[in-house]
Amino acid sequence: MRRYVFKRLVWSIVAVWVVISGTFLLVALTPDPNEVLVAWVAGGEAVEAYRQARNYDLPLYRRYWLWLSSYLVLDLGTTLGGKPVTQAFRETIPVTALYVLPAVLVSTVVGVGTGIYTAMRSGGYLDKAIAAAVYSGFGLPVFWLGEMSIAVAVHELGWVEVAWDDRYGLWHPDNLQSMILPAAVVCANLLAVQARYTRAEALEYVPAEFVRTLRASGAGSRDLARHVLRNAALPLVSLFCIEGVALLLVTVYVVEAVFGLPGAGALAYGAIHDRDISVVLAATLLVAVLGVLGNLLQDVLYVWLDPRVDVE
Repeated sequence: MRRYVFKRLVWSIVAVWVVISGTFLLVALTPDPNEVLVAWVAGGEAVEAYRQARNYDLPLYRRYWLWLSSYLVLDLGTTLGGKPVTQAFRETIPVTALYVLPAVLVSTVVGVGTGIYTAMRSGGYLDKAIAAAVYSGFGLPVFWLGEMSIAVAVHELGWVEVAWDDRYGLWHPDNLQSMILPAAVVCANLLAVQARYTRAEALEYVPAEFVRTLRASGAGSRDLARHVLRNAALPLVSLFCIEGVALLLVTVYVVEAVFGLPGAGALAYGAIHDRDISVVLAATLLVAVLGVLGNLLQDVLYVWLDPRVDVE
C-alpha cells in the first residue's frame, strides 16, 4: 500500500508540473496587453522597464527556468500591485474556505442521506417530490440562483446582508452574515449533484440479492441503507473527489463574482482580466494541486474501501 501511494504521489507531482508548465507556455507565447497600455500611457522607456521587470527581454528557456526555480523554493512572485502572491492568496483563501467548507460538509451529509432515502423508497410520492426538487436544483445556473437569492433574501425579505466590508476582520458578525447566502448557493448546487448520483448508484443495489436476504432476515431500514451505501461507495468516491472538486472550482468563480466576495476565485478572475501572470500561474497551480489531490484521494480510497482493487 505504501508503495502504491508513493507511485501515485510521484505521478501526481508530474501531472501538476505538466499543467502549470503548459499554462506558463500559453501565457508566455501570447502578447501582453498591459505592455500596450504602458506604451500608450508612459512611452518607450516605461515599456522597456516593464519588460525587464517581467523578464520579457530574456529568451523563453531562461524565463521558464527562472520561473520554475522560484516555484521550487515556493517563491510565487509578486502581483502587478507589488504584493507577494503568497500573501495575496493567504488573505483570500480563508474567505473562500469560510463559505465553501460548511457548504461541502452539509451538502455531502444531506445529499448522500437524501439519495439513499429516496432510493430505498423509490416510486413513492415523497421520492418523486424530492427527485423533482433535486433535478430543479441541478439544472439551475449558479449565477441565476445567486442573483435570485439576493433579490429575495436581501431586497424583498431583508433577512441578511451580503456586502463584505474590508474594514472588518474575517470573523466579524457583519462579514460572517455575508457568507450565509454564498454558502447556501454552493450547498444547493453540490447537494443536487450528490443526491442525484447517490440515488442513481443506490438504485442499482436495492434489488440485489444481499438486500433481499437482509430484508428476509428482519434487518431494519438503517442497516439496509448502510449496506447499500457501502456497496455504492466506490463510484460515489469518484463523484465526490473528481466531479465534485471540478464543479466546486467553477462555482467559486461565479459565486464570488455575484456576491462580491474578496476570495481566491475573485483574485484569480481579476488576475485573468488584468493579465497578472504571477497570480494566474499561482491560481493554476492551486487548481492543479486540488484536482490532482482529489484524484490521489480517490485512488487511495478505492483500495481502502475495496481490498479487491489491485494496488498494482
